[in-house]
Amino acid sequence: RETQSTGRIPTGQMADAEKALGNEQFKAGNYPQAIEHFSKAIGISPNHVLYSNRSACHAALGDYDQALRDAEQCIALKADWGKGYGRKGAALHGKGAFDEAVTAYQAGLKVEPGLAMLTNGLEDAKREAAARSQGGGDDGIGGLGNVFSQPDVLAKIAANPQTAAFLADPTFKAKLEELRTNPQSISKHLQDQRVLSVMGMLMGVNIQTPDTFNAGASAAPPPPKKEPVPEPVVELTPEEQERKAKKAKADQHKEQGNTAYKSKNFDEAIQHYEKAIEELPDEMTYYNNMAAVKMEMKDFDGCVETCKKGIEVGRAARADYKLVAKAYARIGNAYKKQGMLSEAIRAYEDSLMEDRTEEVQKLLKQTSAAKRKADEESYMSPEKCEEARQQGNELFKQGKFPEAIAKYEEAMKRDPKAHLPYSNRAACYQKLMEWQLALKDADKCVEMEPGFVKGWSRKASIHVYLKEFHKALDAYNSVLKIEPENEDAKAQIENVLQMVNQSNASGEVDKERQARAMADPEIQAIIGDPQMRSILGEMQSDPKKAQAAMNDPLMAAKLQKLIAAGVLQVR
Repeated sequence: RETQSTGRIPTGQMADAEKALGNEQFKAGNYPQAIEHFSKAIGISPNHVLYSNRSACHAALGDYDQALRDAEQCIALKADWGKGYGRKGAALHGKGAFDEAVTAYQAGLKVEPGLAMLTNGLEDAKREAAARSQGGGDDGIGGLGNVFSQPDVLAKIAANPQTAAFLADPTFKAKLEELRTNPQSISKHLQDQRVLSVMGMLMGVNIQTPDTFNAGASAAPPPPKKEPVPEPVVELTPEEQERKAKKAKADQHKEQGNTAYKSKNFDEAIQHYEKAIEELPDEMTYYNNMAAVKMEMKDFDGCVETCKKGIEVGRAARADYKLVAKAYARIGNAYKKQGMLSEAIRAYEDSLMEDRTEEVQKLLKQTSAAKRKADEESYMSPEKCEEARQQGNELFKQGKFPEAIAKYEEAMKRDPKAHLPYSNRAACYQKLMEWQLALKDADKCVEMEPGFVKGWSRKASIHVYLKEFHKALDAYNSVLKIEPENEDAKAQIENVLQMVNQSNASGEVDKERQARAMADPEIQAIIGDPQMRSILGEMQSDPKKAQAAMNDPLMAAKLQKLIAAGVLQVR
């Protein structure tokens, strides 16, 4: 027997495809993208596993409130699945609700005893809950470790000249991290004199260490001061003497250039810096100063060129890395002023490779954010939206509906205010027999552009296929409100009414159609009207009452809607 392929992709396969994409993004650590795919899968065919996966993504991003909501939805869909309770416990743990997390893990173990994620999670939550209840009342030596739990402990250590150098040792920083997470471990680190010093500094007391224990005792009288020995005179070679003389002259020009720069006499400043470079061409400082002047003159290309020349000279002369870093940072500033953000980012990164300063780190962060915003804005384009939509139309004509959908979705992203891509994607879903998705897009299309006749016609045709004749009539009437002389809408209304009459005449009851109609809030409101219920009751005992009700325009419209919906049959 021959069969004809409809080209329809089953809903379950579409949901599985989105789930697989979400899993790949999750493994790669791309949690926002994973959430997007899991959400699409939930929109197509929701199940407990999808909510569990999305909960894990939200938890990974620190959004524990959303993680908790997804975990609870997972449990509601499948209460006998232990992993859902594990997701709930993890979300509560993240929120700091350790006692509630314990309850969640225990509930999961009743469902799946021995599940590792539940037993491990329960142990962690109990430990955190116990630490919180005991943390403020430990009068033993372990309580001393609580001073390391202060949120600004690293800043305080770095700001104190006596303790700042300790942070250069990775082993000491590891000890600080252990003390921060587990104050009870203080006893095993008391042999480290640096730990004692930091503890004293944080507590505001002077804890004596072996190096300082006898500092208060009487000390021996200091030895008599020795007369300073004059430094020996170093004789310079002729080359060194020549360089010293040149540097003195070059520095004199540099000082004059600095004075002119401060007075905004930029041309004069450049002349002095050029003379300094003539005297001592391998001194990078003069190039940096001249580049600063060109930046103020908004000669950004000249600034970049001078900085690059200075870096070349500086590397050859093994200049201080801080001078090189400063030149790269100025190149970044010049590129940023010109809107060349990619080049600016690269220059800032090069600067940080030479010398990591807070100022340049901040500039890199700001510029990277500006570039992301610019990239997003360049992606958003009505012209590129239309280009993607036309590509989708070509794929549609070739019967490549999934590929066309991808193009229409690209168009939606490029211009979120465009209604046509939704109408086009609805047509693809119709071809794929995904009627609910098609209807969702048709509704979105006419919501965005209520005057779009084709959108209302497509919405009406979908309702006809779903045998929601009352909604189809509403949609075709919306067309006539926009175009009162639209012949196609008039003809389609006649066709729909003929289908309604045929259904009435057959006497057969389409229970599935009735069930969908009864779920419609509009139909529920009509049936819930006391006056309408009274009329319907009278019509059951006396069919002639139906004709009387039809004379009332308001009641007639409601009765016609019930008839078109298949809820009421009149013969």
